[in-house]
Amino acid sequence: MWLLLSVVCCSANADRLRIATWNLNNLHSVVGAPLRPGAPARSAADFEILADYARRLNADVIALQEVSGPDAVAMLFPPSQYEIHLSGRYYADLSRQRQTDRIYTAFAVRRKRVDLISVEDVPSLGVTLGNGYRTRHGLELVVNWRGEPLHLLSVHLKSGCFAGALIRPRSTACRILSAQVPSLERWIDQRVAQGHALVVLGDFNRAFDVHGGRDHFWRDIDDREPTELELWRLPFGTRSNCWHGTPRYHPHPIDFMVFDQRAWRWVDRNSFALIDYDDVDRDADRGTPSDHCPALVDLDSNLRQE
Repeated sequence: MWLLLSVVCCSANADRLRIATWNLNNLHSVVGAPLRPGAPARSAADFEILADYARRLNADVIALQEVSGPDAVAMLFPPSQYEIHLSGRYYADLSRQRQTDRIYTAFAVRRKRVDLISVEDVPSLGVTLGNGYRTRHGLELVVNWRGEPLHLLSVHLKSGCFAGALIRPRSTACRILSAQVPSLERWIDQRVAQGHALVVLGDFNRAFDVHGGRDHFWRDIDDREPTELELWRLPFGTRSNCWHGTPRYHPHPIDFMVFDQRAWRWVDRNSFALIDYDDVDRDADRGTPSDHCPALVDLDSNLRQE
């Protein structure tokens, strides 16, 4: 359920920053055409529905996955209101004229609400496969949040290893995901060693809650090295409501926001919402509006809780 009055009120507060993550299921800027085989061909009405949910999110920083390029993002987040940033993999593919059926990580950043310091590609999350295809890069934003640098990383990790072993992995998908974990761990460890707050947002393609604290992936990134490292995630220990009651429903979420201790002190935990789509908007056969649901949370500079 949408708590629209709460959603609208909070983002206008100068002491609060709303962050969100949303995998948009092969979002293509061409109306009526699929981005690639098996992807949904979206009508003009589909884009209107997506844009409506983008407005309802009312977020200041949105980490995006599975977008074809800035034109696709602009159909949901108008450039007059949002700066749009794509991973470096998009621009590399563009220069080689290879971007026509690819998906990328991105950010939409609300203008005049976010003090943006820098935007950096994180190519280390890209793992080259045997056929030469390279998995998706991460994209890092650094923003000035109440006088401190806050690092936000949009990720879309390898699919197909939702709960499989990452130690001596057997499947190709698990081997690839296992190869991505050290890169993400290094990125986290470096920010913690700098004393900077961080949030990793996006599609981890990993159902952490299946194994809890024993999950290989989670155990590696939350290993207390450096000693001051401690990670928290949302959602945590709760069943997903995304696509509930349809064949697309999966009880364990794979989209997360992961916070270090410095960022966690600002999180208004009561504001967290994993948003399902209204029944009238859902098309389970095509996976629209998207086969993933957006998640949001507010950071409040007045909290500073331990």
